[in-house]
Amino acid sequence: MRLILAAALLSAPLLSASSAEAAPRPARAAVRPSAIPPAVPSTAPPLPGPVREMVEAAAYTGNKTNIDVVVAIAKQTNRGSEAEIDRIVEEISETRQAELKELQTVAATAVAQVELPSASYFVGWKGRAQGGAAMSTGNSDIRSVTVGLNLTRDGIDWRHRADAVLDIVENRTGSDQQRILTGYQMDYKFSERAYSWGRLEYERNQQAGIRRRFAESAGFGWRALTDGPLRWDIEAGPAIRQTLFDDYSENSVAGRGASRFAWKLSDITSFTSDTAVFFDSSATINTTAALTSKMFGSVGTRLSYNLAWEQDPPTGLKSLDTTTRVTLVYDF
Repeated sequence: MRLILAAALLSAPLLSASSAEAAPRPARAAVRPSAIPPAVPSTAPPLPGPVREMVEAAAYTGNKTNIDVVVAIAKQTNRGSEAEIDRIVEEISETRQAELKELQTVAATAVAQVELPSASYFVGWKGRAQGGAAMSTGNSDIRSVTVGLNLTRDGIDWRHRADAVLDIVENRTGSDQQRILTGYQMDYKFSERAYSWGRLEYERNQQAGIRRRFAESAGFGWRALTDGPLRWDIEAGPAIRQTLFDDYSENSVAGRGASRFAWKLSDITSFTSDTAVFFDSSATINTTAALTSKMFGSVGTRLSYNLAWEQDPPTGLKSLDTTTRVTLVYDF
């Protein structure tokens, strides 16, 4: 009897374990297919052809209201293509602006070709006036008031340039220290690049001991750069000069070389560098680098640096004078 009871006690856990293992496990809840988020494509789908044509047509009209409406609809119905739609509108806008600017240039040229041949010499000039402060070093360290004027008239066959700059200050002794540099140049254009030129100049520079200096020159020029934001003219030819120094006078035959460089850095900022060199028994170099920026309308600012070098200055004077000018400019 005891043996039967012991066997029953030993077999009870085994039966419980096997019963637990045999019991069915609860079924997992079924997952609805709609609950799984859709896969996001790695790249946006291409913009359908009809939609692209619709956006391009609206962009070419240039009408901001039409463009905004079409772009909004295109973006709403073509999720993921927003960047492509914006790019299409931006590219077409830039193309239209370039085409409009080119048409304006062609129209202005056509009008000039009709009007300039019969226009008066005093018609068609453009100019720039400037005024401000100057600081000079070299033969004297002075601060002065500076004023300047540049005029240009660009016709079909002829181009005219006139320029003048005046620095003036009253020193401690009460006398005026002056520097005057003026010039007038006339070019005859053989082609878009080649031209001949004649130039007259007058200079007065008390710092360098020059009471007055006249120079007459002529020669040939070449526009080395004409396209885009860069323009560069190179000139060379013979010259004659008449100089009256403080203690003596000098007349000479010389050669003249010149470089006129302009770089339009942006719509409001430009850089220029003008250099003239005379080669004779007493060579001279005059060069000016300037940075001009528009402020508003026709008004801007100009920072320039001028270097004037005389190979054989009067006794007791230095060869090099420099002038830094800060001015307001007005284009007209």
